[in-house]
Amino acid sequence: MVIGFINPVLTRAPQLGVASFQDTDPVELWPSHSQQEIEIVIRAVYRQVLGNTYVMESERLTVPESQLRKGEISVREFVRQVAKSELYYSRFFETCSRNRAIELNFKHLLGRAPESYEEIIEHTRVLDQGGYETEIDSYIDSEEYQLAFGENQVPYYRGYKTQIGKSTVGFTHLLKLLRGAAGSDQATVWRGNWSRLNQFLMTNSPSKMEALSGAGDVVKPTDVNKLLANVLGLNKGQPAGPVETQTAPKILTEAEKLLQNTTQTWQRQYQAWEEVDPIELWPGRSEAEIETVIRAVYRQVLGNAHVMESERLTVPESQIKRGEITVREFVRQVAKSELYRSRFFDICPRYRSIELNFKHLLGRAPDDYSETFYHSQVLDQEGFEADIDSYIDSDEYQEVFGENVVPFYRGYKTQTGKKLLGFTNMLVLMPSVSSSDKDNVSGNPPRLNKSIIYNNPLGQAPVTDIQALLDEVLKPKIQPQEAPTEAEKQRSEAYQAIERKCQEQEELLETLQQQLAELRPLASFGESQYSKWQSYSSSTNGGSGFTSIADQIPMAAATVEPDSYEALQQKSEKQTNEIATLQEKIADQRRLAMIAETQLNKWRPRSY
Repeated sequence: MVIGFINPVLTRAPQLGVASFQDTDPVELWPSHSQQEIEIVIRAVYRQVLGNTYVMESERLTVPESQLRKGEISVREFVRQVAKSELYYSRFFETCSRNRAIELNFKHLLGRAPESYEEIIEHTRVLDQGGYETEIDSYIDSEEYQLAFGENQVPYYRGYKTQIGKSTVGFTHLLKLLRGAAGSDQATVWRGNWSRLNQFLMTNSPSKMEALSGAGDVVKPTDVNKLLANVLGLNKGQPAGPVETQTAPKILTEAEKLLQNTTQTWQRQYQAWEEVDPIELWPGRSEAEIETVIRAVYRQVLGNAHVMESERLTVPESQIKRGEITVREFVRQVAKSELYRSRFFDICPRYRSIELNFKHLLGRAPDDYSETFYHSQVLDQEGFEADIDSYIDSDEYQEVFGENVVPFYRGYKTQTGKKLLGFTNMLVLMPSVSSSDKDNVSGNPPRLNKSIIYNNPLGQAPVTDIQALLDEVLKPKIQPQEAPTEAEKQRSEAYQAIERKCQEQEELLETLQQQLAELRPLASFGESQYSKWQSYSSSTNGGSGFTSIADQIPMAAATVEPDSYEALQQKSEKQTNEIATLQEKIADQRRLAMIAETQLNKWRPRSY
């Protein structure tokens, strides 16, 4: 009965057109092959290299086919001949834009889509410098081709599913190029020769995975019970259920699609980082825990790039296992290693290298241009190793990670005391959890130059205030001061000399006046004793009066400006006269003081 039937969900494929590829084994030419097997290989090469387009008998390459049948060339060389043929050149190079041709070369010869815009740039450079045939050789002679297909295997589509060590965005890019098993690249070229991936590669975002043309916008699973009931007439006489109305899906612009895809991707990526706790090396750790720490350091410092066993740093690993160095020192050794330098310094522009150093060693992006400029100066003045030390020996590293915590990404969320610009910059440096910094290094410009120079996330120059600009242009210009003449220099030096002389004489006058004040009491007594011994008038005694110096020296007429050279010169002459007068008075006062001292010495024995 239908009532007891288990209801399976018969859902049509997601309309991506990859099911047939999964069910097809790679085609390989084995030794002792038959003529029929060779024909299968030849047709498979045409189908793959020519993008599933139809090949007429008159278009087939008879000479390379004959060489393959006689065993004179391998499948790899036959692929090369087809890709360099006039047939391929006319279909996928002459009628295509450059970037579209490179996309198809990746698809036909390596079985995948380009993973980043850097790969497009690299092959554009090959085309410019070496030409079309050199460009074809760059795919077929690559290490990737040799590892994936070897000499006698026909290339096949392998990028339609995720692969170990490959960026996830490459998987979505191939689905953009691979429009079903029955699709033809010649048909897509005829409809339009524009690049399918430019926008996604330049923004380093996944391509939109859409259903194939002809597929319904909404694909719903089939209810088997309902289907059988309709076939057997079991629903007759029953009221019809409510009719479901389907609203047409909203048509999004390309910008809205890109923003939606990027937002969803970021949410998934950063949620994955939130769920991972920092890795720390505790005392009493086991061998397995140490190995976990070592692998975490490699993953963080080397930007999630794969490290072969032969590339591992055996000496630092042995030291950390024996407890001779901390995690911090192990991070330093990895960052200073030839492995790190060859991947992220020697082949990188300077500011791209500094961006990656911030990401790998401090777990964040640079906040502003001053940080990148500072590290550029360190590189110029002290070199690569000193620059690495400047990150690891910084207070920031010590406060965040200490001695035994493996650095981790922390700039993907806002932080107290940090600029919001650093948060948005980190989003640019972290495209996905599975991406590798090694994939996007060679020939790659800095990601953040514009945003940190203009100090805004969009990397756009600030809007100029026209009124302020006009005010700046029209404001009176200050005339530059002319260099002083030789006469002016001499006058300035003379002025400074007379000014110093006046200051010195002022200090000397204060000292002499103090000495005179100290001598006056004793000198007054001596003067009175001297008056008794001499029969001359006190008016003739040159040193007996204490008339003010200012009264003795007439004031100079105020005929010059204050603080001028002439005024200072008059002041100096006046001070010189005052000094001479004071010195004479002090000499007289000392003589009188000696008389008083002599008289007092005579009286002291009597009073005793």
